[in-house]
Amino acid sequence: MKQIAKHLCFVLALTTGITSAGQTANPGDRGLWASINGQSNASTGDYQQHTGKVLVSWRMLPGDDAETGFDLYRAVGTGTERRVAKNIRNRTNFQDASVSRTADIHYRLTLTDSDETLATYTLTRARAVGGLPYVSIPLKTTEDVCPIDTIVYQANDCSVGDLDGDGQMEIIVKRLQTTINSTTGEVRDEYGTGGSYSNPNTIYAVIWDAYKLDGTFLWRVKGGPGIILGNSSSFAVADFDGDGCAEMAIRTCEGTVFGDGAEIPDTDGDGRIDYRTWGNLNSSSPGWVDHYNSAGPEFISIIDGRTGAELARDNFIPRETSASWGDNYWKRACSFRVGVGCFDDTGLPSVVLGRGVYARSVIEAWDWRNGQLKRRFHFDTSAAGGRDTNKDGKPNSAYAAQGNHSLNVADLDGDGRDEIMYGSMAIDDDGYGLWSTGLGHGDANHVGKFLPGRDGLQVYHCLENGRTQVALHDAKDGSVIWSKVAAADNDTGRCMVADIDPASPGCEFWWAGSNAVSSDGTQDRGYKPSSCNAAIWFDGTLSRQLINESIINNDRNGGRTFTVYRYSAAFINGTKSNTCWYGDLVGDWREEFICTDWSKLQDIKVFSTWYPTTHKFPWLMTDHTYWLSCLNENIGYNQPTNLGYYLGTDLESDEEAWQAGGYTETSGISDIRMARPNGRSGLYSLTGQRLMSAPRAGLYVKNGRKQIAR
Repeated sequence: MKQIAKHLCFVLALTTGITSAGQTANPGDRGLWASINGQSNASTGDYQQHTGKVLVSWRMLPGDDAETGFDLYRAVGTGTERRVAKNIRNRTNFQDASVSRTADIHYRLTLTDSDETLATYTLTRARAVGGLPYVSIPLKTTEDVCPIDTIVYQANDCSVGDLDGDGQMEIIVKRLQTTINSTTGEVRDEYGTGGSYSNPNTIYAVIWDAYKLDGTFLWRVKGGPGIILGNSSSFAVADFDGDGCAEMAIRTCEGTVFGDGAEIPDTDGDGRIDYRTWGNLNSSSPGWVDHYNSAGPEFISIIDGRTGAELARDNFIPRETSASWGDNYWKRACSFRVGVGCFDDTGLPSVVLGRGVYARSVIEAWDWRNGQLKRRFHFDTSAAGGRDTNKDGKPNSAYAAQGNHSLNVADLDGDGRDEIMYGSMAIDDDGYGLWSTGLGHGDANHVGKFLPGRDGLQVYHCLENGRTQVALHDAKDGSVIWSKVAAADNDTGRCMVADIDPASPGCEFWWAGSNAVSSDGTQDRGYKPSSCNAAIWFDGTLSRQLINESIINNDRNGGRTFTVYRYSAAFINGTKSNTCWYGDLVGDWREEFICTDWSKLQDIKVFSTWYPTTHKFPWLMTDHTYWLSCLNENIGYNQPTNLGYYLGTDLESDEEAWQAGGYTETSGISDIRMARPNGRSGLYSLTGQRLMSAPRAGLYVKNGRKQIAR
């Protein structure tokens, strides 16, 4: 039986309403939002017909059903409010095609025939006239980090969470050090061009900035000299202690400066905090002799979301020697992972740490609770034994050399607690091995509900060594459902899974250079998808679109959906071409994405869809698998979002997805919902599970309204 507590683990880390630069919104669990696109930048008339029209959207929440109806009101400028739509039941959006865009546009949402306001939203005149499908959050300048004009910090990965407990989402932006050519003024995209070298003129290579969605800067953390550039500086954002405010967990070192100005000092008394060893500074690519970090204390720090102050610190997974991780130049020792997972029946999130990928790997979970930071478990592939404790009966050594450049966290075995899929292996919620396939290292990995007719979750990934190119596994035990095997050893660098083809049931699968194949792996669909990066729900159809290189394409249903780069917007991480973050931030089940301006120095932009949809689904963030995919997507090589239930074009009805996701009495978890000692409570977690008794402190939904228990 599913554990209710597990599904409460993320409640306090989620938003119930947002406020964005250039527009205002009252906090409300309905997430009322408006968007517009003033450019005809799609490739078909079907998409172009929505140009210049305002889309107003809101959330379906647990407790809603097909009969839940909404009324929408509008006032332009100081004009009189009037109702523009009544009893909207089969969708959670309304296209306002005839509104004047000469003044601020104010919207108000109620339940049908109710005077009680659920949420309000103002689309400002500036955005309406400009036809801008995004809000801009200016980036704070970095003179306080390094006063040298030619050293700047580009926006990179983002994550989201309610940092200050006000019910609104904030954004944390990781920024990477780079340089400006003093003659040409060109910004060197340090990470994108493969440089990834710190600069000897400053000790800070990586910083983290926190912003409210109205553009307010909250705080900055400056990573010390032992924090290296690139994808090993991942960070985790979640409410780890259940106090209603999200924290950030990162790897730190001596010289790190926190949001309150406090600095980690020389903790070991050796008279230094900078352990970098510099090579030829006159070289075209200057860097450390040991480009990777080979010395100095390393820590895990928990950072207060409200102030950026350090709340707690302990030692990171020990570095030991370079050889103990499988090389002689410290690269493998410096493959770091920081993520989020829920591993016990309290339902509170834990911090996930990882070190090592190609050979030895060490994985830990840490709890920040009641003012204490404590290690929950430690798994080491080099430790002796394991046959008696690992669930597959294999020794720990069978889990070596199985790591990926990223990881997934999900309830792989269906016991109500999460597991860590580190690549071709998975660690159970108790810190022991769950399964290891022995297929080795890969660069892309996906966990979700890809086969609607099969129980549980599935795992799909590509491999870098051996003959197996891609494999689809049963998540609970790692068994292979199907695979594609080449004639010789190969390196398949990318793979993707999504429902992009309405003519084919279930999801389609493909990998670098391949055609799409059917969900059972047997049928070549006869076309090569336009990219192999990430999929997004954006245009209102049940197919996902492909997002890559500042473009959104709908391969099998109308061509290009959105030319993002026309709005001075850029993706990150060079050839990886990632958004800074994407997910269902607003909440009408389509996904928003965050990217930067072309220079990556001026602002980040939060884009939202302007396409109407005839479908109604719960806020995707209320699905546990999806929420974790959003929080862990920036680990190593960024990975796409995925749901724990199936959402695709072959659904017979929207309600079919509601049932599979746990939003109706016939969801398959009715044993929990019906086993109530005091009858029908009408009180839900944000995942849709009805609670059996009075809740502990947290955020809940009753009669479609947010309820806070303190």
